Amino acid sequence: MPAQSAAQIWPDHVAATLDDGQVALLRPLHAGEREPVLDVFAGMSDLSRARRYLTGMPYLPDRVLQRLTEVGHRDHVAWLATIDGEPVGIGRYAAYDHRTVDVALEVVDHWHGHGLGGILLDTVATLASANGFSAVAATVDPANHASVRLLRRVGLTLQVLDGVLEGQGALRLPDPARIDRCAVLGVVAEAQ
Repeated sequence: MPAQSAAQIWPDHVAATLDDGQVALLRPLHAGEREPVLDVFAGMSDLSRARRYLTGMPYLPDRVLQRLTEVGHRDHVAWLATIDGEPVGIGRYAAYDHRTVDVALEVVDHWHGHGLGGILLDTVATLASANGFSAVAATVDPANHASVRLLRRVGLTLQVLDGVLEGQGALRLPDPARIDRCAVLGVVAEAQ
């Protein structure tokens, strides 16, 4: 899928086309911004929540919500995807150390299978690489086949440890690009 054209760039967000032609708008999640995180969580089924958080989670505890909204420009980055003004997904990375980031994706169930996860992953991988990170890590539910496929695109090699898949690898950007990477970096530069 080709990257977005420069004609679809705005100073505060980037447009990305899903597999079915729908357009998602992507922008950085702001520090302390709770509502979109709660909206995406509410749109996830119990199974999706368990696969994302590796435990049953009927609601987001305050300490988890606080951690998910403690985002910035380098060590913990999260980007929100909206469609028709509704929050539908969040892609994020958090630094393990000076070279490795842990990546995670949350997509509202209604939008599974439309390419949104790949778009979010390309976004956070682009930002991690631009911020000087060279390795990626993740912990994944073995039954989450879609996430496993996506994570392999950015360099993860996964193995079973204590009932979950864990892995690390050299960070690489997905090929072909799912987003206009220059536009994503431009939004970040504009915000700083």
